[in-house]
Amino acid sequence: STWSDNSGNGNDASKTGSPIITQNAQNGLSVMSYTGNGQRHKFSMLNNIRTVFWVISQDSSVNGSGYRYILCDSTKHPNWHNQNNGKFWSSNGWTRSWIKYGITQLNGSVIDGITTAYPNNLSIVSVRTTGNVDADCFGYERGNTARQWIGNLGELLIYSSSLSDADVEEVEGYLAH
Repeated sequence: STWSDNSGNGNDASKTGSPIITQNAQNGLSVMSYTGNGQRHKFSMLNNIRTVFWVISQDSSVNGSGYRYILCDSTKHPNWHNQNNGKFWSSNGWTRSWIKYGITQLNGSVIDGITTAYPNNLSIVSVRTTGNVDADCFGYERGNTARQWIGNLGELLIYSSSLSDADVEEVEGYLAH
């Protein structure tokens, strides 16, 4: 029912709905599988997010469709908005510019999040923003259960500082192994 915060800050994530733990999904490790129906993990609001890492995969059955959120805000329009097209970020004003014009990487390579689709195989995604952004959940937007993540989440790391290139590479290497 709770995904423990390993940072020591006590910001545990509580589940809503029934996401499923899939054991031995990747290198002997478990992942959380979200299939819809209002599934998410909610944590205390973070207003100073600068670097984030995910190990995620989208279910291929929803490729190119739906509003999928890899981070959300349950109280207002999410900073992490996409455009209902299977890509990371929105080309219009919906995605916060500090995210969209930051650095988004997929498996260690810089990508354009406006044109790059979510991965269907478990992959490492990282984002360094150009300013503070907020979120308080993974899974769906503001209680709109039709706008939610459908796929797997193996890891979520959120930092309140903009990590250096070397630090990003080190964390990505850790997650890859």
